[in-house]
Amino acid sequence: MFDRFRSAVRSRQRRKWEKKRRHGKRAFIFYRGLLKWGGIMFILTTCTNVFVRHQKLDWLSVASSLIACLLAGYIWGRCTWVLNERRFGFRAGR
Repeated sequence: MFDRFRSAVRSRQRRKWEKKRRHGKRAFIFYRGLLKWGGIMFILTTCTNVFVRHQKLDWLSVASSLIACLLAGYIWGRCTWVLNERRFGFRAGR
């Protein structure tokens, strides 16, 4: 009953992935992982620490938070790339 719907959703997701994939693995990891995911996580973490927890800005904690968030963003971007490559049947080495 829902097979046509699932097929339509999957083909739409595949087209979206192919569009993102055209820019390459490095660009995807940099923009989607480091900047978007890691950057937003860093901003939210810093704002939470300052405004909710009322902590003063300590440059050591800000620098370590920045490094941790960017590393987490890199890992997220790379894992997302690999999972989507497997999901849609592309070669993993590209």
